Amino acid sequence: MNDKKEFSGGYNILLAEDDKMNQMVVTGLIKMLNIGHVEIVKNGKEAVNMFNAHRFDLILMDGEMPEMNGIDATLAIRAIEKDKGLSRTPIIALTAHTSQEAKTRFLNSGMDDFLEKPPNPDALAKAVQNVIRQGRSETKPEKIRDSENTVDVQKLKRIMAGKKPLLDKCLQTFEASYPTLISKMTACIEQNEYDELKENAHRLNGMLKYLAALNASALAEHLESMGDAGNATSTDLTSQVRALDDECLKIIDIIKQVLTEDFP
Repeated sequence: MNDKKEFSGGYNILLAEDDKMNQMVVTGLIKMLNIGHVEIVKNGKEAVNMFNAHRFDLILMDGEMPEMNGIDATLAIRAIEKDKGLSRTPIIALTAHTSQEAKTRFLNSGMDDFLEKPPNPDALAKAVQNVIRQGRSETKPEKIRDSENTVDVQKLKRIMAGKKPLLDKCLQTFEASYPTLISKMTACIEQNEYDELKENAHRLNGMLKYLAALNASALAEHLESMGDAGNATSTDLTSQVRALDDECLKIIDIIKQVLTEDFP
């Protein structure tokens, strides 16, 4: 990395990071690259509260934090954006977890990119360019990625053995069944029935796997793990169920489109 400043310094950035050394390193890189002004919070709950109070051009989100982790904070922020009709704020994960499974969970939660800790100047500059300079989630590449992660169409056709009538029946079953499971999970959260919550999330995930629904399946699996008593607040769980409900609607739209196409 040369000494040239990469950006114009005009971006308002929220950094959610609980480790003091990481805060110092990341803010130092942001200053060196002249990206913009940084506000720092120490956990996901503070990040959500700060997002509610102020608008940011970019959020850098630690994956593991006390009180609320980065995934749950992202789900809450995406829910706020939807409820208030706000434009999507780019969120980049900061994580020590580099497995493909971990990366998939970050992206499926609504994050736009991820950076391995400790980030280096080149990687940070590239990630910021990707989510800000090339546009946010409304850009064509993001739409394509989101669609592919919602339903893996080729995998779906293989599961259905290339039989369009079978897919049609499965879609009808899913469309009739998933709202009940979503309602049951919402009621379980209100009544603190964690075992039943996990059971309903597991049942829904079984259908999602047959529909090759990657995003929703990851959300359901995460909801199962969150269902352990005391593992998450009702607000966190409700945000997760809402995100899962939204993803199910996307699945239906995509599969209806698939049904209009020729099968191999």
